[in-house]
Amino acid sequence: MSTRRELQLAIQYNLDLLGLVSSAKEYKLAWSLNQILGLKLAKSEDLAINFIEGRSIIISNFTFTTSHCTFRLLKNRAFSDHSNAFLLPELKNIDYFLLIKNESDTFELNTYVDRLPQIDIVQSFTSINVENLENKENLIF
Repeated sequence: MSTRRELQLAIQYNLDLLGLVSSAKEYKLAWSLNQILGLKLAKSEDLAINFIEGRSIIISNFTFTTSHCTFRLLKNRAFSDHSNAFLLPELKNIDYFLLIKNESDTFELNTYVDRLPQIDIVQSFTSINVENLENKENLIF
């Protein structure tokens, strides 16, 4: 007789997420973010995300890491045969995400948010509460 056991994990999402609306190519947006925000985002290997139901998506990824923070510029629309494949499908109106994993108590998100309006290729932006997202597990990699 076998006993079935289930492991449940409560994942902590210690990150800040900004949604950016921009029709610019990702390399141009990364360059603009670097100029205005003082980052050094560089093209990294695209992220391949495999889902339980068997489908997978590939997401464009630019990364910059400091001693206490990791910044990622992620494209919401995937490179895929499926034209409706998104990293976060509940936010289809968002083109890019600036994901910030912070390990420091001195990090101030508002420093970056206050400078975003200076980027002319960003039409709008919003701060996103990760805990309220339906597909927040897509941000774990």
